[in-house]
Amino acid sequence: MNDKGNRYAICALKDRRATMAGEIQQMKEGIRHREEQLTHLDATLRVLDPSYRADTIAPKRLRRVKLFGDGELNRLIADALRRAEKPLGSADIAAAIVEAKGYGRASIHALTRRVRANLSYLLSKQRVVKTGDRLAAGWSLPDGTCSG
Repeated sequence: MNDKGNRYAICALKDRRATMAGEIQQMKEGIRHREEQLTHLDATLRVLDPSYRADTIAPKRLRRVKLFGDGELNRLIADALRRAEKPLGSADIAAAIVEAKGYGRASIHALTRRVRANLSYLLSKQRVVKTGDRLAAGWSLPDGTCSG
């Protein structure tokens, strides 16, 4: 690779490292916040029950709820884009999926992040087209894809 190519690669790697370091820092801050909340909760329990011992309560294992079958979210995204007359934002796609699955309007916000992640995957496979940037991005199917 030439010097110019190396320079671009180094710049991209530095940017990726900065992003990862920021994510780690944010996660550590989240853990510190949760530990502080847990300390306050333990203190409250000790006020109400002086014989309370935190080590007697085992942590619960969190289970991820599987909302979609294999490839189902990708198909639902494609269906929403097929029915649309113009490019849709990720929140609009999430709203269409919530309506199709009958989850309730309150779940749109939580589903929007998953939709955004799947759209990035579909974009890497050239199965969707992105216009605009970040949260203002519009998504559509590539030309030549069946609509209807």
